[in-house]
Amino acid sequence: MQPSKFQVYNASAGSGKTYTLVREYLVLLLNPKYGNAYKHILAITFTNKAAAEMKERVLKELRALAENSSGELSDLGNSIAHTLNCSPKQLQIRAAFTLESILQNYSAFNIATIDSFTYRLIRSFAYDLGLPLNFEVEMDSKTVLAEAVDLLMAQLGENSRITDVLINFALQKTDEDKSWDIKRELKDTAELLLKEDNQPYLKELEKKPVSDFIGLQKNLRKQTVVFENRMAQIGEQGLSLIQSVNVPLSSFSDRGVLPNYFKKLKTKDFKTITYKIIDKRIEANHHFSSGKATSEDRAAIATILDGLIGLVLESKVLFEKEIADYFLYKEILKNLIPLATLNELNKVLNTLKEERNIRFNAEFNQLISQKLQNQPAPYIYERIGERFKHYFIDEMQDTSVLQWQNLIPLIHNALSQEHTGLLLVGDVKQSIYRWRGSNPEQFLNLSVAGEGKKYNPFLIPKKIEPLDTNYRSLKNIIRFNNSFFTHIARYLKKEIYKQIYLRENQQKETDKSGGYVEVSFLEAGLSKAEKELAYAEKVLEIVTRCSKQFQCKEMCILVRKNQEGVRLASYLAEKGIKIVSQESLLLKQSLKVDFIINMMCYLNDPKDATAQFNVLYFLYDRLSVKTEKHVFISRLIHKNPLVCFDLLSSYGVSFNPGEALQYSVYELVEYIIRSFNLADSADAYIQFFLDDIFTFSTKKLNDLHSFLSYWEENKEKLSITVPEGENAVKIMTIHKAKGLEFPVVIVPANIKIKDLTKLSCWYPIENPDNYNGFKHLYISANETLKDTGKVGNMLYDKIVSEQQFDNYNLLYVAYTRAVEQLFIVLEQYKSSSLDRTDGLLKDYLKTAENWLEKGNTFSYGNPLRIDASETSDKNNKTLYRFNSTTWRNKEIKIATSSSLLWNEEKAVLVQYGNLVHEIMAQVFSEDDVMQVLNIYRNQGIISDTERDTLSKLITQLVNHPQLRDYYKQELIVYNEREILTADGQIVIPDRIVFNLPTQVNH
Repeated sequence: MQPSKFQVYNASAGSGKTYTLVREYLVLLLNPKYGNAYKHILAITFTNKAAAEMKERVLKELRALAENSSGELSDLGNSIAHTLNCSPKQLQIRAAFTLESILQNYSAFNIATIDSFTYRLIRSFAYDLGLPLNFEVEMDSKTVLAEAVDLLMAQLGENSRITDVLINFALQKTDEDKSWDIKRELKDTAELLLKEDNQPYLKELEKKPVSDFIGLQKNLRKQTVVFENRMAQIGEQGLSLIQSVNVPLSSFSDRGVLPNYFKKLKTKDFKTITYKIIDKRIEANHHFSSGKATSEDRAAIATILDGLIGLVLESKVLFEKEIADYFLYKEILKNLIPLATLNELNKVLNTLKEERNIRFNAEFNQLISQKLQNQPAPYIYERIGERFKHYFIDEMQDTSVLQWQNLIPLIHNALSQEHTGLLLVGDVKQSIYRWRGSNPEQFLNLSVAGEGKKYNPFLIPKKIEPLDTNYRSLKNIIRFNNSFFTHIARYLKKEIYKQIYLRENQQKETDKSGGYVEVSFLEAGLSKAEKELAYAEKVLEIVTRCSKQFQCKEMCILVRKNQEGVRLASYLAEKGIKIVSQESLLLKQSLKVDFIINMMCYLNDPKDATAQFNVLYFLYDRLSVKTEKHVFISRLIHKNPLVCFDLLSSYGVSFNPGEALQYSVYELVEYIIRSFNLADSADAYIQFFLDDIFTFSTKKLNDLHSFLSYWEENKEKLSITVPEGENAVKIMTIHKAKGLEFPVVIVPANIKIKDLTKLSCWYPIENPDNYNGFKHLYISANETLKDTGKVGNMLYDKIVSEQQFDNYNLLYVAYTRAVEQLFIVLEQYKSSSLDRTDGLLKDYLKTAENWLEKGNTFSYGNPLRIDASETSDKNNKTLYRFNSTTWRNKEIKIATSSSLLWNEEKAVLVQYGNLVHEIMAQVFSEDDVMQVLNIYRNQGIISDTERDTLSKLITQLVNHPQLRDYYKQELIVYNEREILTADGQIVIPDRIVFNLPTQVNH
């Protein structure tokens, strides 16, 4: 019996992870024992790009083996032949057969994303899960959440319960001196509904009515006010005593420690209160007078000292007893009311999803976990139509808990049989997606030896293999990363994280010598604007220097946040550097797309002066107007569209706003493109813009106002796709660069190692009965968390250690992308901190050897490029013109049935009669006639002329003296409904009308 295999590969950066995956995959494919093995292998990756690349790599290697007639094998081929103990000729025959089989059964070639596999499961079990069989996956969840928030807000004044909550929240924000607009907070809270980690806690809240939240809010507010008032009262008493003896604050010891203490009590400045100095002085029977105090002041202080110390001791007892609860109450209150809206928001969201027949991708793992995890694996295999014997999971460190738990039953079933296997590949050091639901600790446990299911959930032993040779980078890059990350590992708070960087960071080198690393510190004490300019200037200097040896496309600038990339891209573009960045590819960056959007806004709202101004500003340059710009715009601004474009006709513009508003959104944009000759040359932005409009029109409400709302919500992410090989410097975030490599990498980013910004957590309540039955409450994970008691302190330490580890990983990903040269640029601070990259690098450079120091720049290695490999541009075809035309000028119609393709006169009459019958089936009253005809006209089924003809015909019909009464608004009408007769026959009357108490059948 062939035993099952469970292999785990720890694959550090550049260690040949893809090579290993492809090799192991091909070994299975080309092993004659398995026969059509690809039909029984499921290889899972985490992005569509990674799945496509792996498929391409497998097919490429198969083809190379199949076409190899020389008998000389590549390194990969030799490795496979050695493992399978076969000759090159045998390998060639097997590869040729397997390649042909895959190409003829491509749908069984299962290399896919985990989301696509999850989707297959959901589709196969849609009925069992209570999902409509034709549901669609909505990827743009944020837009739908925003709509749900708007609909919830629309209930203000109608739903008293929701009205009370929302007004309460607005007042709370006002009390905190913040804007009363609560939409942003509600949208942020709404996103909790989609995150996997939140689901157990949200389940707890489902049964909690709004009144429980309001009741808890009142109770916590009352307790915080009581505490604040009591402390303020003691503070006032202490200050009154001090004022009674008229002693200056400078006469008190320790910089006025006692007066300052009472001030803090009075002003509720509890965060900065400490008893260390006061306790020390009281214990030593200190007089609390400073050395500068006069004898009179010392005597005066002595007269009130017992009273002051008594107040200190009284407040201290109260403070130490209640301050942790006080801080917790304050943090709970900040998020309590938005949390109270979640159930109502979820109801609105579910209604939206049902109306649009959509589901979010984020829901699927939860659905499978709840409904399918306990189903027997053979049954699941039977439903999806395939049985997998081998599983490959790439980037395992990015897998969420539910994703892994949902796969375990299927894998467990496979591994219980012979000739099966599981291969996991990952690197905990490259786990940077915790905020998106990944759980690095999961792979960390699987990648080490240990007892228990978290280390091995299967019944067979696992084999752990490190991939510890870096094939990507040159020697000096590898040596820098080895020494730097090993050095800073000591500062990781959690021992298990520390050991990862001590144990797994040291990579072996290949024989590729050379490499260059440069660390530059900017001048300290710069303002924000000066710092941004200094970063940009330094990056420009590096790019200019590198361009003497490297092509632009060989350089990549990695930034922490998109906004940083935007600023750099703008500056470098101004200096003549060709840039490709996420921001530069956004559709909104195109002047033509911007003009089209402004045209749409102006048509949608003729009073939108800003949109009209932008339209005229664009047209002034476009039309080569001879008059002054301000004269041209002043003459036309504030005119309605009909008048404005009539006046513009003298400049050769032919645009009819009335006609434009009759078009669908897609047709409207095409009409604008033709009218203003925007298609005079091929424009990728316009083509991608039309693609997005088409996608929107097929899935959303196809009207102008809805599209403009959609654009406003999504304009920061709608972009074009550029071909590979574009000779331009790339700018991207570190997260986007994961898995990529570049000859030159520039990292102008000083990353905060401990950054609690925007982090939140679910706080476990120790005594739910004291909190209206709540077991967990959502609070911010800020510095106050550690002051909320023992539970809060433990939670704070956990979050901080995870943050520290995640940001070390972010640095690791950034610094290991470089093949030949790595440039790190950092701002300096007056005080060094190990909680920032600059502090860690300075600490490392103190002891690092063989570094050259020149001012604020440190370098390691030789900047001279050793081997400039030839890189050829891909043969991309250029489209020189974009053609736009309207179907309305063509003799083209959509055939609603095959009879439209016939030429017989009788068939045409039959089709016309069927069309009228179909339209009448949707007319319930006279008011419906034009609405229904416009739908048919917009779908291209009828022309404008046919619409007008049919309108006259149908209007006459519904107003016929004998029929008029049956088309009134107040009637109950059923068109084309099936009726089961007593003898079992089904009849379908054209129209049934009820006008109680009389029943009419017509």
